[in-house]
Order: sequence, then structure tokens, then C-alpha cells
Amino acid sequence: MTIYKGKNVDEAIEKGLAALNLKKNEVHINIIEKGQAGIFGFFEKEAEVEITPLSPMELKIKRLIPYLIGAVAIFMILISVIIGAYSDKSTTISPPSSTETSSVIEKSVEKTSESSSTSSSSTPASSSSTNTSSSSTESSSISPSQSSTITVENNSEFQILLQSEDQSTIEDFIKKYKGQTIEFDGNIAHLAKVKSKYDILIHSWDYHPDEATGPNFKFVEINLISNPIFKSFNGENIKVGQNVHIKAKVGGYNETQDLVFLSPIEVSPR
Repeated sequence: MTIYKGKNVDEAIEKGLAALNLKKNEVHINIIEKGQAGIFGFFEKEAEVEITPLSPMELKIKRLIPYLIGAVAIFMILISVIIGAYSDKSTTISPPSSTETSSVIEKSVEKTSESSSTSSSSTPASSSSTNTSSSSTESSSISPSQSSTITVENNSEFQILLQSEDQSTIEDFIKKYKGQTIEFDGNIAHLAKVKSKYDILIHSWDYHPDEATGPNFKFVEINLISNPIFKSFNGENIKVGQNVHIKAKVGGYNETQDLVFLSPIEVSPR
């Protein structure tokens, strides 16, 4: 259970989900304070929300509900079919005459001979269509997976993003790749202590005290000491100006603060 703050409720929820690396349907959200814009800078109050991840049992129940509804629907359909079958059996059906039976047998023999000749003539065509479908399946399986890690080497949009500060470029990238993993060289531009944790501002490429390249990436409320994400560091050695290699999952984008939220997977010095 953690409390997250923001200028409004949506921003506070977005920060919390990005920090927890969870979706909205995987958590309980309790709005503590809706926030207040204030007047001329006075009486301004931040929005506060309490976000608690759902337990494994709650998640299972939430995922099972659609299947339970489908099972009930199928059960009702089966009941109606059984009732219909019993009602059909209750009606009397007169048996066909011997003349009708013989004519039906003759027609079925003719249809059987026609179908056998037709199937033998259509066999080459069906085999060729099978070959075509199998080759198309093989070619589709070769296509790259969208879940692979995005780098500047395999994604030109990401290469452009790391050199751009244009908000529309950043927003388009986040909409397309939110939730996917990125990997790049960057630097620690700023550290802000929040109680016992840190908000970390990340810029791309090498550190320069007077210049910043690309978007403002941010890790929210990270524990630096004894954190396996920073296993290549001793927590006391992480500092502003450190050049690092980053692997992280793409979170949301706050257009007002111009921040791209990341959930770190691995951070190492370089």
C-alpha cells in the first residue's frame, strides 16, 4: 500500500501505476485527496491516491469471470437443445414406404459414385493449397516479435527519440511502444530524495553539465541500496553525472511536466 501524489487524480494514478509497473485493472485505487488548483498560487493542494496491488486470488477471480459467464451461456444452450430434442421425439413420424426406400437407396448410390470421382480429380488442387498455406505459415513465423528489446540499432524511431525534445515525437513513440522494453546509453542528470527513496532523472548519451539530449526520462521512488536492479553499483557510488547503460520498460508520458516514466529492469555503469 503506497500513496502517490500529483497535480490531479489522473497524474497521481499514472505515477503510481508506472512505479508499480502494473495496469489499472490489476490494482485497488482509493482517492484520498482530489487536489485543488488554487488561486494565484495560493491554496494549491496536490491530489493523493492510495494504490494497492490485487492479491493473486483476486486476479484469478477477475480473469475467471468471463470464462464463467461463457460456461453458463453454453450450459443454457445445451439445456434448450435437450428440451427441443425430447419435444421432437414426442411427435409421431410415419415410416417411409418400400418404394420410397428403394428410390432413396438408388439416389444415394449415384451420389456416392459422383462424389468419389470428384474428390479424386480435386486432390492435386487441395494438396497445392496445403503447400501454399504451409509456406505462408513458415514465412509469417519468421517475422520479428514485437516483444523484443528496442534499441537504437533495431528501431529508427527510438534513435530519433533519443535525440529529440519535440513533445509530439515523444508522445507518438509512447503511444506506440508503451509497455515494451528499451535499452540505451544514458546518464544520471539529477537525484531527488523522497524519504528513503530517490526520483532519478535520466538523459540519453553522455553527461554534460550544461546540455541535455533527448527526453526527460524518470525513475520514480527507487531504492538504491541493496536493489538488484543496480547490482553493478554500490548504492553510495551512484551520483549525478554518472554515465550508465539502462534497460527499462516504457511507462506513461506527462506532457505538463515533460516526463517519460520508466520502470527500470537493469542499470549498470559504463
